[in-house]
Amino acid sequence: MRYVNPLQTISRVGCKRISSLLLVTIVGAFLTACSSSGGNPVPTIGINVAPGVNFRGDVVALQFQDNAQLLVGVGYDGAYRWNLATTAIEQSFAPKQLFFGLASAAPLVASTERKTITTWDASTGKQVAAWNAKPRHLDAQTNVFEVSALAITADQQTLIAAYNKGSMLQAWNLASGEATTTFGAPADTGSIVEIALSPDGQLLASNDFSGVVQVWEVASGQQVQAFKEARLKYQPGKLAWSHDGKWLAASSGDKNGGSVLVWDTNSWAIAATHTSAEQQFGGLAFHPRTNTLAIGTSSGLIELYDPASNQVTNTLKGHAERVTTLAWNADGSQLASGGKEPLVIIWDTTSLSEKQRLLLPATTVQ
Repeated sequence: MRYVNPLQTISRVGCKRISSLLLVTIVGAFLTACSSSGGNPVPTIGINVAPGVNFRGDVVALQFQDNAQLLVGVGYDGAYRWNLATTAIEQSFAPKQLFFGLASAAPLVASTERKTITTWDASTGKQVAAWNAKPRHLDAQTNVFEVSALAITADQQTLIAAYNKGSMLQAWNLASGEATTTFGAPADTGSIVEIALSPDGQLLASNDFSGVVQVWEVASGQQVQAFKEARLKYQPGKLAWSHDGKWLAASSGDKNGGSVLVWDTNSWAIAATHTSAEQQFGGLAFHPRTNTLAIGTSSGLIELYDPASNQVTNTLKGHAERVTTLAWNADGSQLASGGKEPLVIIWDTTSLSEKQRLLLPATTVQ
């Protein structure tokens, strides 16, 4: 079966049986994958267990590809390539992997099971390369590190790995698998939960369990700045950049409610604050052409939020459980959503209706 007994992982735990499957509860946020320029300060959030943190069997990564294809990453299962025209799985690869980084163009996928980074050709399902993910600063005797998030730069030259043990960021050359830039001082932050590259690839945002959201310059690994915002709840969530890099959003939540903050990346002033009785806000994704922000909630709703007016313009209802992963297609006409249920919903964003429902197999497809 796909879902087996829960196993403590990076920052993910928990599971419960639904029907004949073991599904896992999501309490935290990420990573999806991937700023604007300038050396301006950045927000910070307090953290305990994240709304986007992934568990066994959770949908943890989504990305539309060309030719009506969708890549779906599932914690502990691996990755699937779906043909949306036939709703058939065309490819299954990266078995027993926890976290995924998806390239924006060609079908390159990076995955990790905590200690090793592996790259895959999603068009064939074949492994491209694999290497030990130990950060460069650790000495030969140290094995205390766990990869918790991955992001691939748009030029597919560099992969950035975040660590929730070791509390750092390490860049890797994708062609050689060699460690290159180490971001910041390892002791300065807590366990990193999520990273997101800016649209131009120049900046990287991260959040961590010490309660800090930081922005880093990708080329140098230098911190642009970091600061804390009390209006964000203590559990960290996802990060998302707007299509033009002018806004950065962070979600969070706890038992008392959820929050999403949006910052103007020119001034780093707060541009919008969205709060709700929802226990956690998880998934975040900006529309590829407008500033509409899709927000996944703990109850299974998806809110379409306009930061400029600070209003929820529409709500999509189809999930019964927490939604922590969202992705738009290239023109914004479709939105994919997933979370702690063994399914992915494709939404028609013109009619605001469910277009397709992709059910994950009960057993891993090989």
